Amino acid sequence: MIKNDLLLVDDDEKLLEVYKKIFELSGFSILAANSSDMALKLIREHSISVVIADIIMPKMNGMELLNAIKKDWPDIEVIMLTAEGSISGAVEAVKEGAYTYLIKPADIEELISEVKKAQELFDVKKENSKLKQRIEYFQPSRSFIGESAVASELKRKAKLIGNSDSAVLITGESGTGKEVLAHLIHDNSNRKDMPFVSVNCAALNENLIESEIFGSERGAYTGAEKRRKGRFEIADGGTIFFDEIGELSINMQVKLLRVLQEKTFERVGGTETIASDFRLITATNRDLKKAVEAGTFRLDLYYRINIIPVVIPPLRDRSEDIPMLCDQFLKDYSAETNKRIEPLDKKIMDILKKYSWPGNVRELRNIVERLVVMNTSGVIAMDDLPLELTVDIGDIGVDTDENLKHATKEFEKDYITEIMRRNGWNVTKAAAEMGIARKNLYKKLNDYGIKFR
Repeated sequence: MIKNDLLLVDDDEKLLEVYKKIFELSGFSILAANSSDMALKLIREHSISVVIADIIMPKMNGMELLNAIKKDWPDIEVIMLTAEGSISGAVEAVKEGAYTYLIKPADIEELISEVKKAQELFDVKKENSKLKQRIEYFQPSRSFIGESAVASELKRKAKLIGNSDSAVLITGESGTGKEVLAHLIHDNSNRKDMPFVSVNCAALNENLIESEIFGSERGAYTGAEKRRKGRFEIADGGTIFFDEIGELSINMQVKLLRVLQEKTFERVGGTETIASDFRLITATNRDLKKAVEAGTFRLDLYYRINIIPVVIPPLRDRSEDIPMLCDQFLKDYSAETNKRIEPLDKKIMDILKKYSWPGNVRELRNIVERLVVMNTSGVIAMDDLPLELTVDIGDIGVDTDENLKHATKEFEKDYITEIMRRNGWNVTKAAAEMGIARKNLYKKLNDYGIKFR
């Protein structure tokens, strides 16, 4: 298929020829059609990102062409050209999904500027679509798994909350599935077909997070060779999720509060005010009320993000969901490693249900992943389980507490070492996967004497 970015549609062939030449001289690849029927034929045969169409044409007019394009190629952006006396029709076209309209004869610089913006929007939507397909194909299930009373109530709340645009604050221990619940709320909203954009506040340092969430202009800082869209801009029309929001500095909290109040921002190094229609969901494993009292979290921001509070209980409080979680994780990682692993037997499942799971669902998922990766027989045996899962408290006697603490520490050390290795010994990436602050991970690395490169 030939790659062509633009398609110009107008029944005035002289105007068509002039505009086509101008776009070609400006470095664009462009096709031209003198009728809507020809335009639809070219769209079927080529890859088009932006259509520039006259609104008044014989047979099939510009409005009818717009409707036909949006029905079969909804990602294509359409810019309408209209005469002075037909502006009302152009306004109606925008309501029907056109990117914008310009009055003929259009100012060339303005037209080229609008085309570039429309192309950027097309590229973002296309990239989001590809990313969504990759996530759905390669990633383990992100659904909130479980049929316990706790899981059922959280699913009910997600459906109810999804119907509003109110800010949501999800709290709970690390690894309980806060981002999974945020996805579920998004998937139950009228924004479900728009982007879900995640920001891990614990994984981004002070210098990086501002350009990440607001974007940056070319030359804004060393290495900024081109304009870069931020998370807020990408989340326009969808949901933005701030994980571990309690890790934000006071300075960034002030800047975030302004965006939440005005729904506008400027890219780093830029002066253009950008608007974004986003729905905010935040999460933390910290007690933000205590953080407010300690002066490390702003009270006004706390009230802004805590419109609808949702608490996710730890896995130990919904142990009846463990079999279903295990079955799903087994399927996910068996498919990923191209293995056939038998379901866990009752004895192993009973052990898993009795364990306290300090790392919650994330710990369970990581253990199942390890069991699947290391398995060669297709059957997971009792001997395959990590030490801390197989400690028999009834047989340990007076040293039960000490032995259990030792076993738990040994597991945590092995767990941290494995996560660090998997992330190339990058502390920022490892902390993000574990859902903890970098400073906390540094402390654990030091406490356990884990050497890293």
